[in-house]
Amino acid sequence: MRKYLIPLVARGFSGDSVDNVLWKEKNIYVMDNHRLALWCWFQEIEKGERYNLLHIDAHPDMSESALKDFKHDLWGMELDDYRNVWQSDINTPLFRWDNYLEVFLKNYPENVGHTISATHHLGSSKGLAEDVKPFDLVKQLNDLFGGKKYINDLPWIVNLDLDYFFSARPEKLPLFSDEYVESIAQSLRLGLESGMIRVMTIALSPECCGGWEKAEALLEKVSRNL
Repeated sequence: MRKYLIPLVARGFSGDSVDNVLWKEKNIYVMDNHRLALWCWFQEIEKGERYNLLHIDAHPDMSESALKDFKHDLWGMELDDYRNVWQSDINTPLFRWDNYLEVFLKNYPENVGHTISATHHLGSSKGLAEDVKPFDLVKQLNDLFGGKKYINDLPWIVNLDLDYFFSARPEKLPLFSDEYVESIAQSLRLGLESGMIRVMTIALSPECCGGWEKAEALLEKVSRNL
């Protein structure tokens, strides 16, 4: 059953720190702004356990802009508190769409296992162990969650931004076929069904996908195969 943690009131501007919607279905969280992903992970992971991380995104989301002012404990942190932490020197929310991942890697290394990144080579090698090219991603995920590739016994955090599937040009053209998208989603479904994936976050990132309509249409394709 879908549970709305931030009910959708309007399909508004998301930018780097505006949250229009967040919902949860089982261990899958869907949001418009990727900055909420970090909070979602901490609702599902456990202290003292390590997790592999798979980051699929058009951007690395690894800015260090939050590290200096991060003095918080994400274990048990309420959603409203997370959303309302501010970086006072520039009067903006501390957690933004481009810096939450670095907070996790640098402040909670005891919870991080193997890391895989697919970000079109936009800085994805920074602090991440393995970088996957777009033409390898379908096979890599099928091998990983289909039981053909073994890394370790740790559960996975899967962090998916739908803007991965669109060009960076102003037109935001689709980069891949429906079959490509469906194949990735089907592999992720295997990981969810087997329990390999502990938590999965999906970001709509409407401005980076060419608008809400395009992002929601792609989400429908992904959801149908999950």
